[in-house]
Amino acid sequence: MFDITKKKAFVCDLDGTLFMGPDPIKPAVDFVIESINSGRFSFFYLTNNTSKTPDEYIKKIAGANIPVKPEQILTPLITLEAYIREKGYKSVYLLASEKVTAHLTERLADAGVKFEYNPEENELIALTYDKELTYEKLANATSLWNMRNVPASPMCPIRTANQTPVDFVATHPDNCCPSERGPIPDIGGMMKFLEITNGMKPSNVFGKPSPTLLKTVLDRFTPEQIAVVGDRLYTDKAIADNSGVDFVCVLSGETTVDDLAKYTGTPPAITVETFNKIDEK
Repeated sequence: MFDITKKKAFVCDLDGTLFMGPDPIKPAVDFVIESINSGRFSFFYLTNNTSKTPDEYIKKIAGANIPVKPEQILTPLITLEAYIREKGYKSVYLLASEKVTAHLTERLADAGVKFEYNPEENELIALTYDKELTYEKLANATSLWNMRNVPASPMCPIRTANQTPVDFVATHPDNCCPSERGPIPDIGGMMKFLEITNGMKPSNVFGKPSPTLLKTVLDRFTPEQIAVVGDRLYTDKAIADNSGVDFVCVLSGETTVDDLAKYTGTPPAITVETFNKIDEK
């Protein structure tokens, strides 16, 4: 039984929950603004979408008149940055937009990390939701993998002098991204492209449903005080389940009533048409 009186923090998905493409879902956004102004709840904003930087999300949220601070933004780019630091990588082949590349370059400048295609020096291939993806980028990633991770054969006669295997990670698993025009391709298709080409599979996939994204929230509140709000069962509900917190399913994005009827997992704690309807249950 979902008990809103016990909640102190909501972790809100963005696409399909508070926004549809560039446009705010007005009743949901109004509910968030009213709750912030009254001091009723704390809010965090969770997105798997790594086509944008945290600063861009701050501008998008603030553009809907929602007060927001940098520490409220939760994105797999934060996890990717932490992973690169933890592994001590200095040379990364990054498939990302120019803005995301510039963001990570600035964030990791102190660690001396370079983001460019260098087959002899690259230690990591990092795949983000790259809306500027080109055939050349995909060919570079698969070629790097072939020359460093696949045994020599007549199919791949060109080898690098450096034969240390290269690591490969992806920022999130989403197959599609909701938009005002319906679902559009996301990183899942990019990963399938690479896997079908030469068997490439990431060693780690960050973002939802990994509970690591909620660490800063769980450090401040107990699981009973937190709820994740989202429109996807396989990412939003999954991260809530993996973190031991309630899941509020909204029908303003990807998931439909028919999807819920076919769903074989444990049901959401509560299902509402839009986030603001949570007060009416």
